[in-house]
Amino acid sequence: PVDASEIEEAIAKLPEGARDVLVLSGIYGYSHLETAKMLGLAEGTCKAQLHRARKLLAERLNVGVL
Repeated sequence: PVDASEIEEAIAKLPEGARDVLVLSGIYGYSHLETAKMLGLAEGTCKAQLHRARKLLAERLNVGVL
């Protein structure tokens, strides 16, 4: 099991772009398109950043794919 504080710390240490996309899309539930528009990104970039954020989080928390 992973403690909530460990998750918060790992999210805080993500690169800014990946963190922003993760929070908006992964936590708040905005679509890729909505998230991309809010951040001024292409939708594909948004998807790539979310994939990157999930991979980095999984590595830092020593868990499988998120």
